[in-house]
Amino acid sequence: MSNLVTLTIVSEVFLLLSFIIIILSTKNPKRNVLWVILFIIGAAPLLYLAIDHVKNDYMDANIGLGLAFIFTWIYSAVAFIVAIILLVKKKRNNNISKEL
Repeated sequence: MSNLVTLTIVSEVFLLLSFIIIILSTKNPKRNVLWVILFIIGAAPLLYLAIDHVKNDYMDANIGLGLAFIFTWIYSAVAFIVAIILLVKKKRNNNISKEL
């Protein structure tokens, strides 16, 4: 497996895990549909450009692929931070309800 494929898979898995944590933190089905749509928006550019790069094998630097990686990494970091915030809120609400 090439480095590009490995890096793409790791980036997409990190994004997927962030959204899985978000979905498990919220029990609202309507909101979960929104999270799935946001996941697709975040994952699609990198997948498309990585597949395009492998199929066409560009000779020069593929700046679009680099921008797709940066977008996905920033998107993953934001999603991970949101997941942590939602997880902490859920834990706090559980602890408050147990005290009552």
